[in-house]
Formats: sequence, structure tokens, C-alpha cells
Amino acid sequence: MNLPTNVEMIHESEGLRIYENPKNQFTICYLHYTADPRKRTAQWLKEAQAGMSPAKFAREYEIDFGAVFGERVFPELLENIPNIVIPKEKMPIFPTTQVYYGGFDFGIRNPTSFHIYTLLDGVLYAVWELYEPCVNIIEYSAKMRSCPYWESIRYIAADPHIQDLRHYGEDGAGASIRDQFREQGIKKFVLAPNKEDAWVTLMRKHWADPDNITFKISSACPYMIEEFKNAVYADYKGALGSANKREAIADVNNHAMDDCKYFMLVNPIAYQQTTFKWPTMVNKWAK
Repeated sequence: MNLPTNVEMIHESEGLRIYENPKNQFTICYLHYTADPRKRTAQWLKEAQAGMSPAKFAREYEIDFGAVFGERVFPELLENIPNIVIPKEKMPIFPTTQVYYGGFDFGIRNPTSFHIYTLLDGVLYAVWELYEPCVNIIEYSAKMRSCPYWESIRYIAADPHIQDLRHYGEDGAGASIRDQFREQGIKKFVLAPNKEDAWVTLMRKHWADPDNITFKISSACPYMIEEFKNAVYADYKGALGSANKREAIADVNNHAMDDCKYFMLVNPIAYQQTTFKWPTMVNKWAK
């Protein structure tokens, strides 16, 4: 445990330590799970650790707030690459009626990431990527429209900030990034939620069972593969110090993961295409 400085211990027993801070007269208690005699057995420990990485267990049960920082977010990918990353020549042959979806994360100096996804027999696939800085919206839009799946895309789940980000021309008039893309024929954007924790939970469910992987990535998407391989947790301290640290993915080289996040948080994964009920916000562009 990370102990405060300049404190005096006033009580110690198994699983419990109590300190007093002379400076502000605060009493500080550290309560460990071993304070409960029922939780001191090897069987309880084994059950508590089930489904958790060692670092995750250390953070949540051993009161080590820095344990997960720097840890890989998706070790499942490295452990199951043959089941998750599919050579493009071994990808399924999708029917001509197949429906596709897009994920989109905008950047000018950083890469703009655009990926195509589809669902077949209960498995999601990332099948195509465009990953480069969007220096010129006209040129980038043309590359998006050149996607071989373009005519079959139902919608593109996007960073919600594209509605707010604006570009000002020489005449001083400003237009949102979304409107500028719409002028180039990119009209299927829907604004997605940005809930990282919910998305990470979804990803872990897709990759939890090595024998039943439900999200696979084509080797035609190398930038996405590299981002998932290299994603680590950031070290974050809030105003209240270590006790306010949170688990967050390091905000670097995460553009493909972001567009995947937007796609998954819009698309109800459990539904097959034949029973898919379009969210209200999608109806406008889905037809």
C-alpha cells in the first residue's frame, strides 16, 4: 500500500491499518480484504482472481493504485493472434447482399481513421482501412468513396466532435467538419457516444473465449492491429492524488481503436442483420 507521509500508525491488525495525520488531525484507515477471515483462503483467492489480470487484481484488491498503468489493455490479442487476425486471403466470402458499417475518427496532424466493419454468422469483422492525416477533406473524401464496400455501407459511426469542430475559410465563414464531408458526398455519419470503459468491456467479451472469437481483424487493417497490440493504460493523477487515479487508455496512437469504439457503441452487436432495429438517429441516413 502507498502510505501517506508524516503519519503515525495508531493501530495494526491483519488486514487493517489505522494512521493519524498530526498536521490536519485526519484519521486514515487502510482496509484489506484479509481483514475478513473468510477471505484468507487459497480457494477464495482463486475465485476472486478469476477473469482478472494480475495487475487488475493488484489494483482492486491489493490497494495498489498504480498497478495497471503501463499494462497492455488487450493482452488477449497477443495471446490469440491466429484466431483474431485473419489473412485477407482467408477472410470469409461475403454475399453480394452483405451490409457494411463504418467507423470514423477525425484528425488533421494526427491520422484520420476510417474502417469498414461487417457482421456474418455472429462474428464481427474489420475488413478495410484508410488511415492517414486528413490534410484535405476533398481528397480524403474521394479516398473514402473509393472503398470497394462504399455502396453497401449502411452508416458511419463517427467521433461526436465532428459536429463541433469547425474550419474557417478565407472568407471567414466557418463550417463544421461534418458539414464539409457532407458537401463531398459523405452523408452517412451518425454521432456516436464516447464511453471508453463500456467499449473496453465489449472488446473483452468478444475476445474472452479463444475458441469463440467474435471480433476478427483482416490483415488488410495493419494500423488497427498495431494499435490494439500496443495499447497500454495511462498514468493519470487527479486533484486528490493517487486515490483518484483512473484506468484510461494512453491517448496516443489510438485513432483506429477510437473509430472501432464509435462503431461498436452505435451498433447493437447482439442482433443479426435480419433482425437489426436501426436506432432513431440512424434512420435519417439508413435508407
